[in-house]
Amino acid sequence: MNAPRENDPTELDRFKRDIDLVDYAQRQGYTIKKESRRGDWHHLVKDDEHVIVTRKGDHQVYLNTGDDRDAGSIIDFAKTRGGDGHGLNLGQVRQQLREYLDGAPAPARQYATQYATPPETARLSNLPVGDPEQAARQAEEERRTRLISEVLGVKKELTDRSYLHGRGITDATLDSPAFQGRIFTAQQNEHRNTAFPLYNENGLASVEQKNEHYKSLLPLPKNGIWVSHPTDGKDTPVERVVVSESAIDSLSHFQLKHGQDSKNTLYIATSGTPTEAQVALIQRVIDKQEPKEVVLANDRDAGGRQFNINYLNELQPARPFAPVGEQDAYKEPTRPIEWHATSDKYHVSLKVSFHHDTPAQGDQQVQQLSERVAKINSTQEAGPSLAAEVTRSTDRLTVVRMSVARADVMQLEVVAQELYRQREQLRPLPERQPGIFLRVDYPLAKDFSKELEYTNQGLSADQIRAAAQREEQQRESERQQRLAEAQRQEKEQREAERQARRERESSPEAQQERAQADQRFTQAVVGAATEENRPTRSYRSEQEAAEHTAQFVYARDAGLVLLKEYIHDNPPPAGRKVDEAEREELLARARHAEAAVGVNSPTAAVTGEKTVTWKVDELQPDTSGRAEAWKAILDNSGYSMQTSAVRSTVDEQGIRRAEFDITYRNDQPDIAIIHAIVTNTTARAEAGHEKYAGVNVVESEADRAARQQAAAAAAIQPHNRDRSLDVAAKPDIDTPTAEKEAARPAAAGSEKLVVIKVDEPAVARGERGQAEAVQAALTASGAKAGELHSAVDAAGIRHSEMKVSYRTDQPELAQVSQALDAVARQSGNHVLEHGSDRAERQEAARHSQEGRPAPQQLER
Repeated sequence: MNAPRENDPTELDRFKRDIDLVDYAQRQGYTIKKESRRGDWHHLVKDDEHVIVTRKGDHQVYLNTGDDRDAGSIIDFAKTRGGDGHGLNLGQVRQQLREYLDGAPAPARQYATQYATPPETARLSNLPVGDPEQAARQAEEERRTRLISEVLGVKKELTDRSYLHGRGITDATLDSPAFQGRIFTAQQNEHRNTAFPLYNENGLASVEQKNEHYKSLLPLPKNGIWVSHPTDGKDTPVERVVVSESAIDSLSHFQLKHGQDSKNTLYIATSGTPTEAQVALIQRVIDKQEPKEVVLANDRDAGGRQFNINYLNELQPARPFAPVGEQDAYKEPTRPIEWHATSDKYHVSLKVSFHHDTPAQGDQQVQQLSERVAKINSTQEAGPSLAAEVTRSTDRLTVVRMSVARADVMQLEVVAQELYRQREQLRPLPERQPGIFLRVDYPLAKDFSKELEYTNQGLSADQIRAAAQREEQQRESERQQRLAEAQRQEKEQREAERQARRERESSPEAQQERAQADQRFTQAVVGAATEENRPTRSYRSEQEAAEHTAQFVYARDAGLVLLKEYIHDNPPPAGRKVDEAEREELLARARHAEAAVGVNSPTAAVTGEKTVTWKVDELQPDTSGRAEAWKAILDNSGYSMQTSAVRSTVDEQGIRRAEFDITYRNDQPDIAIIHAIVTNTTARAEAGHEKYAGVNVVESEADRAARQQAAAAAAIQPHNRDRSLDVAAKPDIDTPTAEKEAARPAAAGSEKLVVIKVDEPAVARGERGQAEAVQAALTASGAKAGELHSAVDAAGIRHSEMKVSYRTDQPELAQVSQALDAVARQSGNHVLEHGSDRAERQEAARHSQEGRPAPQQLER
């Protein structure tokens, strides 16, 4: 045992500098979803968590996109995620990161220097100075050289074969010309490990160490591959390349297969999940060696099949050399079809992109794929398991996404092989691959190392398959048990959180807080309508003041915000002030505005339906919702324009780019208001206003000019609306109050929207659950219940949602209000309703039961 050592004050800085955060995260169960071609940032995924890793100075940092408080260096990453998710203190973090760096519990590294060679300072000194990027590369090169030297020492040779013998590898295999100088013994302190060097075009890139119950990859960018010599010796023409996940699998494959087929073979291993840089490097090896075939010898599991799916898309026969200027380049073959597989904890997805010349060709390709999916599903005893949907369709591109459970990933592999054959048929004849260039070779057991172990025990092929099947069933049983336990704990935690939330929401403090929030909201609306937050404006006439004030009452939600900004930028000319009493009367008048507006509006010069496209880009990768928020804003503005469904795509950086259409008519009375909203949004977006970042309004110049002409002639203007045309006559101040009230038109009701969410255990297909019962009860009460949307999560909980609408002046309001209150009290239901709407509904229902009209409320 090594004695505990005192905390070195510089140790944390060393951890930050020497540990590859991406590799550390992968060992904690994270997978790489996306990375830059230069490897300077990575997008990692685990369950529903998305983490971005990039470089800051001399170390890597991370950010959890779902929680901006979860960010920092490798210290923060280990601290928040260690201890099985319960977190670690700083001392425990030090201990864990020492073990990661050193490969043993709390070892001392002071003796490692006796095997270290100094960095190649002569070569490093040739790098130019003064350039920050060059300085960073030089520092990284020095660090890489130091780390590799510490592992391999001065003598790079294989002096200890005990670990390899324990894995069934014979001396005859190790002495083969293919593996000379490709396997070493790494000695650090008392530890002797087997080292497999990883190379790239610049030389030695990293080192993977292995021993019994131990493996470690240096904390460096994973941009190199382990590669053997040709089996016939150096500089001999290569006929075949074999790609596997580990060097041990490559040695096992050679020992099992090479005697049966002695083609001159080159072995490549990726030390686990292949990165984008490694796939590109494998392709360059193929370009240089020009083999007649490539064999994919990955594991017989979901991960190995996913790797093979992506290799089928990425790897090509040797590409023709096509220098561009002073740079070396290769001519890329056409790719009429492309695909890429990704996975999470439970599912594997396949994104397929069809490039075509006409929409009809795209429809035909999608039809062929759909028929293939239907054929696969028809063979499944447990029912269809492969789902496919078109996520994007244009004249030249169609994108389809398919998904299956991890256990059924073989179905996606069948689809990928079919796409591989189809792509070859669509390519020009000179680009087609001769014969079968890519071939999949699966082991009889989980991997070739395990197959070699069984073979050394004297088992036949059938016996190996049976033993492997038993092991797979055992692993699947253990996985299902872990999954069930995790789901049970998650369900208990979710129920505890719900109970705690109910208790918080029902507390007097929470009720008081909701009441205060409703009050603040009402005050904000009134303040916006009356311009209380700005210096008092003056007007030339009472009518002008009425017009200016009424526009804010007429506008709602975002329309209110956009018009308020427009008025602020274009104030009316000076005139007489409007006192508080007049303002209140004007507000009361404006409540009757909408009904009569359309009657007296003159027809615009240009009629017909017009379209404006609202383009909204997200500001961060892997986020969404901005386009939907803008659409809701415009839908709730109260004007005559209509919006379409949202269309969206996601670019290579993970940025969602969405758009939707707005349709309007130039002969509508509120066309000037619509024109103000569109032009105001365009101006603010072009001016770089923060709230309008990523927003772009697109329309033809002819439509804009026609709308401007129609807006100029419209009766309802942002500054000069004649409210006498569309509101009730002003009450005579000499008329008694009782007569005024009798003569006043009855207050029109308003339509309200409520969202109902229901969480319940999943029900069998065709059965009626709690969500259906809620929908039926609300419909029976007189409310309008929309379509029910449901989804079942991995824990077997069904989450349903529906939209419910009602009017505050409908005769059945009392029954509707009682039904909504009853739904809100039922366990598992969540009624999403604004506090002021709820208060208004309950008050109106109470007055409806008493047989008298409800008092008029200020509408949001």
